[in-house]
Amino acid sequence: MKKIYFLVSLVTLAIFTSCMDVNDQFKDIIAGAAPTNVVTYNYTLTDADYGTISKAALKVVTTTVDSTKAKAIATNKLFMDTAQFSTGIPMLLNTKYIYADPKSVALITYNLNIPYDTTKIIAANKLTLQDSDYVAMGKASNQPGQYKNFSAAIDPNFYIPIWLKQTKQLNITPYLKSGETRLIRYKFYTGSATVVNYLVFVYDGANWIAYNAKTAKKAKFVYENKAWSFVNSEILLGLTDGIGDFTTVSVEGDQIWAWNSYKYMMITGYVSANVYKTNEDWLISPAMNMSDRTTPWLTFMHVGRYFGDTGSSTEKMRKAITVWATTKYDGITFKASDWTRLTIPEAGYPTGANWTLISSTPISLSAYAKKNNVRIAFRYLSSEADAAAGTWEVKNVLVYEE
Repeated sequence: MKKIYFLVSLVTLAIFTSCMDVNDQFKDIIAGAAPTNVVTYNYTLTDADYGTISKAALKVVTTTVDSTKAKAIATNKLFMDTAQFSTGIPMLLNTKYIYADPKSVALITYNLNIPYDTTKIIAANKLTLQDSDYVAMGKASNQPGQYKNFSAAIDPNFYIPIWLKQTKQLNITPYLKSGETRLIRYKFYTGSATVVNYLVFVYDGANWIAYNAKTAKKAKFVYENKAWSFVNSEILLGLTDGIGDFTTVSVEGDQIWAWNSYKYMMITGYVSANVYKTNEDWLISPAMNMSDRTTPWLTFMHVGRYFGDTGSSTEKMRKAITVWATTKYDGITFKASDWTRLTIPEAGYPTGANWTLISSTPISLSAYAKKNNVRIAFRYLSSEADAAAGTWEVKNVLVYEE
């Protein structure tokens, strides 16, 4: 019996030792990081998603105004502004993508409202509702005429189109044409105060429809601390469909920066054959707040040609087209000495041999991180004495957080 016990003990020891050796082989793996689920989602919001976000937003709103805006998300299938989508979309993501690990990214395509350009509406078609107009829409409980205003319980989008159609002075056929617009100013009770809002309505040939144009946009969200949050990477996007908030300063010469019908800003000191004018002109961005930015970058599309270079040289063009930055410009008093020249990467210069727009490639603005009142500018030079006056075209200026 003792021999058998001894043999069993040896077998047990051998097995135990072998297991220890095998476990030792995996100790580094066991001690290592757990498998991760860092992913990138690409998703387009559906009509049902807007309804889900609207319901979630209604649970956290604190004012009747916010309640009205939250309901409109489901009705219009879009967001009215940055605040709405940056807080609303995470409400959906926090229930839709709950198994992602930190640093996962969601690229979400959504609908954003495009405000109507009210400057295109003539003064005669901009109307302010009078007390009698509210009364004409109904005086019963929860109708405009009850208190002569609208509120969260009285939707102007419902009552005003009916009023427009019934008001003879605005609906005299055949003079009323499809596509006509009316801007209607109205009083809205927020629950604590009465404010004046406005809506734009468009006649479709039979009825007045609230203007509700939208565009598809894409936003980035990141998963951190067990929740999704908006990544506000876009700091400035300009010169895509006009000069926008950019301004120009002409230091010398009669030629100036101007928006071209081909959708870019252009300047040239060339007037006609053998006629070149001396110029110094600046195209300046609006002020940017980079107080909470750490790695800002600049890119733009541009092309330059006919700066007097010969062969494959671009030396003269590089002197004539430059990019600058400052925090000192107040938008009024311009001093060139307040600006610091930025370096365009080698691959970001045009060849000077054609009219093909190229990317500047990213230009670091790290020197301006954590600063406010940051502006960038495009400076153009031409010289009558040097018989050189090239053309510079610039568009799609983007300043963004890495």
